[in-house]
Amino acid sequence: MELVLDANEYIFGFGLAKEPSCEKLIDVIHNKYPSHSIRICEIIVAEVRHNLTLEDFRRFIEFISALTTIDQSIVIPFEIGAKYETKGFKPADAFIAAYTECVGADALVTENRHFLSRQEDLPFKVVKAEEILLKL
Repeated sequence: MELVLDANEYIFGFGLAKEPSCEKLIDVIHNKYPSHSIRICEIIVAEVRHNLTLEDFRRFIEFISALTTIDQSIVIPFEIGAKYETKGFKPADAFIAAYTECVGADALVTENRHFLSRQEDLPFKVVKAEEILLKL
């Protein structure tokens, strides 16, 4: 299963305000790689960097480096981004949804974008860490 983890999953998994389900998700992904893989873009990395201590960010980068490469300068087709913006998504939400679709991920794991799951026509699932852990 290919996943996009929203920045909050990494922040709650590596940061000071830990969330047990996010910590466990990171462990499960690490232990079950390559059966379960992740995709990550520069924007998510920047948000994580902004919210972690230097030491926690170093551990995050080690985790990412062991499993994937950061999608730098990914070009998301205009029509995909615009599709989400016309649905009324805020720019950051539209970008993460478009990125998830563009990379062909099976799911977006997030603790705070659950409103996306109310969209019936998304080409990916939107789940919390606790929910995806039941499927991994």
